[in-house]
Amino acid sequence: MSENKTLPPFLIQSIQSTADWSTFELLLRTYAQHDLDQPHLSSIWKDLEDLPARYGPPKGAAVLLCLDDQTPIGCGAIAATSLQNACEIKRLYIQPAHRGRGGSKILIQALMEKALLDGYHQAVLSTWQSNTSGLALYKSMGFHSVPSFKSHPNSELIYLGRSLGPAKTQTTQ
Repeated sequence: MSENKTLPPFLIQSIQSTADWSTFELLLRTYAQHDLDQPHLSSIWKDLEDLPARYGPPKGAAVLLCLDDQTPIGCGAIAATSLQNACEIKRLYIQPAHRGRGGSKILIQALMEKALLDGYHQAVLSTWQSNTSGLALYKSMGFHSVPSFKSHPNSELIYLGRSLGPAKTQTTQ
């Protein structure tokens, strides 16, 4: 008997209510405690002290990635940067049991669409050299190396960006 390998559909839910922000906070705390590379260098702790300040309107936005039964399994956000007309994609996280199914790409696409609607023209992000799967995904979605757009204590952080116009998506095999 063969197993049904159909992937569950994902839904994007904009974070608006107090309950949504609580869910986002719980996902971020899980991310910070278990998956964040060098958490002692991260600004996530300051962000968690004052949600939704950095990720709320009018300059930011946050979303939840949910299964089709509305169960939240991931999150992501955009935040303003010091670059004119550019936002930073931040806090991408998917629970380990749901990784490898295309959820990260859906999150990034939703955040870029929201950023474009909010008047941003460019999306930037940063990641660690050790995040090889993330780097491959970002590059397949049209992100390329850009100069540093923020101050960070670790010089090994990689900075990527792309226009929010149509992407030249590469296929990966």
